[in-house]
Amino acid sequence: MAGKQVVKASLSEQIYRNLRLSLMEGEYRPGERLTISGVAELYGTSITPVREAIMRLASEQALKFTAATSVIVPVLTARDLREIVAIRYQLEGIAAHHVGEIATPEVIAEFEAMNSAFIAAAGLDPREAARANREFHFLILRRANLPFVEAVCENMWALMGPFLRTFHEEMPARRLSGSDHLHFSFIEALRHNDAKAAEAAMQADVNWSRELIARIAED
Repeated sequence: MAGKQVVKASLSEQIYRNLRLSLMEGEYRPGERLTISGVAELYGTSITPVREAIMRLASEQALKFTAATSVIVPVLTARDLREIVAIRYQLEGIAAHHVGEIATPEVIAEFEAMNSAFIAAAGLDPREAARANREFHFLILRRANLPFVEAVCENMWALMGPFLRTFHEEMPARRLSGSDHLHFSFIEALRHNDAKAAEAAMQADVNWSRELIARIAED
């Protein structure tokens, strides 16, 4: 993995944000081990700000200490995942409803462009598809302008991101890139300023991951 530059601000804050984004986008897999020294080398910095960033992520349950100098990405149980999906279902539904009420042609064009990037990646690159999917959902949260909802959802994505990478790897490409994908239903609802339909489409999209969760529960 190539080294990553860290801009000046609070060094530990920037490393925290970068690691959190990597978790959201499925860059790390469930059960993957990270060492503090390895992360420090990746970012070209000392151990102290890395330790601070990792301790913060561990306090949010996004990482789990296995030793004083290493952590793993948690392997969530089916019950854990169902709880996260239930939270996202409610909150992302609220955000989608708000966007449905205020969507302008310019906002709709943003979603269309972002969805095109997701569809293009879905059949070719699961990692890129996971990233594009997250960006689509986070655009909803930003456009809804509900900062507390956005903050909670970001935490849920940091927990669920590694699982969603697996979801995009295992889900058949035709189901991810087909014209019946629920992103299209959401965008169509925006075109009609139909807030209830936008909410329903996004909640159905969030619920889609329950298919893979059910498979985990059976194993």
